[in-house]
Amino acid sequence: MASQSEEKDLIGSILSDQDDKQEIVLKKARKNLSLKSKEFDPQIHPKHQEFQTSNASILSTGYQSQQKQRIFFQTQTSIEIQSQLSSALQQTADQDNNTSSVDHFQSFDSFCQLQRKQSTKKHHTMQPIEYQNSSLVFTSDQCIESKLSLSQTDLEQICGNQLINRKLQNILDSNDINAKRVIFNQVEKICLKASKDMFGNYTVQKIFEVGSQDQKQRMYNLLINHIFDLSKNQYACRVVQKMMEFIKDHTQLVEIFLQIMYPQINQLLNDSNGNYVILSCFELFNKNQLFFMIPYIEDSLQFMSKQTYGCRVIQKVLELYQIEQTQRILDILMTLASQLCYQEFGNYIIQYLLKSGPPKEKQIICSIIKENFEQLSINKFGSNTVEKYIDIMGPNQIITILCSISNDQFVFYNLSINPFGNYVMKKVLISGDPSVQYFKNLLKQYPDLVQRIKNSDFGQRVGLIMDAL
Repeated sequence: MASQSEEKDLIGSILSDQDDKQEIVLKKARKNLSLKSKEFDPQIHPKHQEFQTSNASILSTGYQSQQKQRIFFQTQTSIEIQSQLSSALQQTADQDNNTSSVDHFQSFDSFCQLQRKQSTKKHHTMQPIEYQNSSLVFTSDQCIESKLSLSQTDLEQICGNQLINRKLQNILDSNDINAKRVIFNQVEKICLKASKDMFGNYTVQKIFEVGSQDQKQRMYNLLINHIFDLSKNQYACRVVQKMMEFIKDHTQLVEIFLQIMYPQINQLLNDSNGNYVILSCFELFNKNQLFFMIPYIEDSLQFMSKQTYGCRVIQKVLELYQIEQTQRILDILMTLASQLCYQEFGNYIIQYLLKSGPPKEKQIICSIIKENFEQLSINKFGSNTVEKYIDIMGPNQIITILCSISNDQFVFYNLSINPFGNYVMKKVLISGDPSVQYFKNLLKQYPDLVQRIKNSDFGQRVGLIMDAL
């Protein structure tokens, strides 16, 4: 029988052999696992080892699966499952291989999303903003107080770009002759299009203001044959005015200009932008060269009297020419006088005639105002006509109207509490005319009525003036 020490040695050798066998099995398992995970080994595929992001964070692939393997081998030490170790490791390797693949693609997808996000952010913070025009696409260069130097991009973006046009105008105002020449050469190519552009027209105007005589002449020659289209455009009509300023001292050029305009004169008189060009003609050219327009103006009076510049053309014609030459215009205006008093622009013609018109026409207008005094006074535009009448003729002829009864109430009360009529009342009270004394005496007889005027929304200031009387 073996001794106790021999038994211990025998058991130790058996256990040692088992430990050696276990170690061999573990090494083989690790070798097989590394081979199966080789596809995502960071050393073999360095491109997918890590992705550097904007905040210096690292997205790694394959590393987590190796960590799981180490933990797995350190924790599985039980003798009961040693016989199943190889198969377990094989399954774990396959599972980790799939997990590594999923982690890899998830990391790559996250990276792509992060790159798109950074790309979007970069577009908004670093790149120029794109604008869409009906005829072209352009970008607005980042500009600080228009101090960027002139570039070819600037010259190609004249139409539709406000910042570029401001920069070009600043350069044209400078003494840089070479830069002016470059700008002119580019504008010359697109002068017709630029003249009709919301922003480009200012650059064309600037060339007529500060360009050389040769540049102005060349630009004028390019645009003169398109004078009708330009005159009817809300932006280009300003360019036409600059063209007229350029030729105003050259009689022959003016004659050519008017000859080109003559066939379309009637259409221009019946167009709001065309009226601006016609007005510029009367302001810049010799009136003797424009006398041929008067018959056309007579035929277009009704339209022109309702337009911003048309009413000014009428006043300018009445100012420049003798009564004998404008009598027919005056006669037509008198037939329209009652309507013109209530119109937004027509009332200015009536005001002009009250101030500077012939005595006969002035008397007709005064009669119309007195007959329709209250209705005109409470009208937004008619009240302007009444105020002008008081300024020129004085209030003595309307005091009796103010003290008369209308709709069971004094006319002065109706006007005092009206949003437009109160201005007429204030004009009467501050006129200082002796006839206002009669009105003051009447007010003293009706203190309650005066108090009601003071308490109304629009009669407060009228009440203050009444207290000061």
